[in-house]
Amino acid sequence: MSIFDRFKKKEPEQRGLCSVALNYSGSNAPTTSPMRLAAVYRCVQVISDSVAQLPLSMYKDAKVYREHPTYHLVAKEPSPLMSRFTFLKCLVSAMLLQGNGYAYIKRDQLGNATELIYLDGGVTVVANQGRELYYHVNGIGDVPARDMLHILNHSTDGINGISTISFAVQSLGLAAASEAHAQGFFTGGANVGGILAVQGPLNQKQADEIKGKWNNAFGPVGTPNGIAVIPGNMTFQTVTVNPSDAQLLETRQYSVVDICRFFGVSPVKCFDLTHSSYSTVEATQLAFLTDTLAPILEKIELEFERKLFREDEKWQIDVRFDTAALLRADTSSRASFYNTMFNMGAISANEVRAEMGLPPIDGGDEHFVQVNLQTLANATKAQTDEPAPPTTD
Repeated sequence: MSIFDRFKKKEPEQRGLCSVALNYSGSNAPTTSPMRLAAVYRCVQVISDSVAQLPLSMYKDAKVYREHPTYHLVAKEPSPLMSRFTFLKCLVSAMLLQGNGYAYIKRDQLGNATELIYLDGGVTVVANQGRELYYHVNGIGDVPARDMLHILNHSTDGINGISTISFAVQSLGLAAASEAHAQGFFTGGANVGGILAVQGPLNQKQADEIKGKWNNAFGPVGTPNGIAVIPGNMTFQTVTVNPSDAQLLETRQYSVVDICRFFGVSPVKCFDLTHSSYSTVEATQLAFLTDTLAPILEKIELEFERKLFREDEKWQIDVRFDTAALLRADTSSRASFYNTMFNMGAISANEVRAEMGLPPIDGGDEHFVQVNLQTLANATKAQTDEPAPPTTD
């Protein structure tokens, strides 16, 4: 029985495909899943989705290598269980929340990868004295390092990854406590719209009768622009949020920014548009790609190149993400970019059409340059070689 067959026979609850409900405890906060915090959920989603949506291809001699038997695993379907998008999303989510993302590489008799199986936990990294790694998978056994894709988060030894949650536990505890306090504030009666004050003694039956008449006339939360007729011995007082409770709102907003710092995500990506503008959003997208996604993409690319291919070919094949999808601007900017690249001979008409999702055309693979351009040296030489102008008497 193969290692993959034994893995498939495990119970569903032991091998959930993408369950990352890691618990944490704050000083005064109840134990809960960090993904229940909106800022954590959004940060994990935006990072994992951004990585998963990028096209991933294999290259040899700077050309797409579709003929390789592993190409469909990288570009389309790592396994019958999931698509490339789902596979990469689970891998990156586990890396962020658990510190490590694992996938077992199933091979044929020739050593070519035939399937990439995402492993949801239950994996222990073992390093012997010779610094040779292998992985112990619960219920499966030992797997050599060459057959295991391992994407690490932050690591101090290069062998075991540390989750972002473990570093952000204090901020998460504060955020959870703020959310719990806010819930208690708004469900404990402190958010009433106003108070009817009656002069003189009032028993419970009279209070209930007055409250019932008021609700029948205006509803529990009041009718917009309604007119209230109050007896002479009654006054109505509105209730507003006091400064200390307003400070709670600032604490909750700060928690969002603080959590975003740990994940390297701009608050704009978490829909905090307090200090945003169009130029800010545009710059944020570029910074997100270069500062947050680029290291993760490099990790995955190098791990795929190291592990997926046979020893006699792995130094000849590159695995690369296409980040152009994240940098696509508006139609006018894209047209200007294509025009510039086409006129300098960097891309052909068919390459432009491929970017736009259009089929190729005959003769579209030719590269063109403008004929009215020449080097400065040739221009200077042509000027000095010109014959002298004729003289006149």
